[in-house]
Amino acid sequence: LKRRAMESLVQTGAPVLKRTLGDIGAVIRENAVADPDMFGCVRPIVRAIVSTVWEDVETEIETGLKVAVFSRPEDAAPHERRRHDPASARNCFVGLLLRLRAVILSHYLPCNRSIFGRLRDPWWLFMTLTTCLPVFGIRIAFFTVILTCLLFPGPPDEYQLINFIMIFKGTQFFTTGVVLGFVGAMEYYGCYLFFEDDLRGCISSRGPGATDWLSSLLVDYLGAILLVWTAFLALPMSKTAWHKDHSLHGKPARRVEQVYCCCLKGVVGRGGRLRGLLQYDAICFVLSFAFFVPLYFCSGHDPLSSEARKRNFINAKQTIFWCRILYSLLSLPFVIFVIPGLGKVLTHSVTTGYDATGACVEFAFPKPAPEHRKAG
Repeated sequence: LKRRAMESLVQTGAPVLKRTLGDIGAVIRENAVADPDMFGCVRPIVRAIVSTVWEDVETEIETGLKVAVFSRPEDAAPHERRRHDPASARNCFVGLLLRLRAVILSHYLPCNRSIFGRLRDPWWLFMTLTTCLPVFGIRIAFFTVILTCLLFPGPPDEYQLINFIMIFKGTQFFTTGVVLGFVGAMEYYGCYLFFEDDLRGCISSRGPGATDWLSSLLVDYLGAILLVWTAFLALPMSKTAWHKDHSLHGKPARRVEQVYCCCLKGVVGRGGRLRGLLQYDAICFVLSFAFFVPLYFCSGHDPLSSEARKRNFINAKQTIFWCRILYSLLSLPFVIFVIPGLGKVLTHSVTTGYDATGACVEFAFPKPAPEHRKAG
């Protein structure tokens, strides 16, 4: 009875709440540009930024009210567990794949452990260290397995796809950008320090990218953009939290499915403001390609000479190496949203995780075992 009364109160006061939040936002916007000495070109930018941030704050306030007041629908976790149960698989091979999927996801993306709990899990540590190896395509191969587990058997979860993009791009900045860039600079320094008489020969045989496989360099470079856009294109087809499909009036929110990307169909608005970040990422990829590749073609070697062909091959590997470095360093904005809480404000998604059966459920810490009182 008390919950119903609260629901009725919130539904009745929803228009007043929206109007009040709008008035507060207008006051904040005016105060943000109240400085009479502010440049005229800066004023609209500040106003737009404040408006965008306040929209996110309003959404989070409404989300908190809906979660706290409205009754949740029937728990979907049992259905999820039955759907991913290896025992219900059509054959032994599918059942084995489902078991492997459950082990990977329950350790790497658990539903009941924070970062402190994950640090105690050796499997999580091993998989996380794997993402720090930007060589031989190991990092791309690992994230390909993770994305495949998220997409199949489907439908994928909205939060997990967003989290995948943020983790992938955040680790890309540190591993392929910072760490690998430092390694490349030290290889140049080592050639200058110890092989001054044959500096070019040292760079060709021991320099950045010279000892890597061309295929692994291409896989890492192209896979970095293909994986995140695959996850982003799957977002409209993902399932979302129950409260996102309900308004403050308690009525289901209208979610219109549309055809996008030629033949796919889903709710295009899912993912929040992630679309802008992904567009920025695509521009960064083009810039990294346009900066280094023209320099490679302007190097002007004779293609008929066997020595020149060998040198062109080495130069191609080093060019792709530095394309990867620049592209990864430009992914710095994604690092900000890896911080707990900020990613939620950006995308307005609900934190989820995977249990031991491979089912995706809302994140919740395990309940402590009840204490048994000793008899008198």
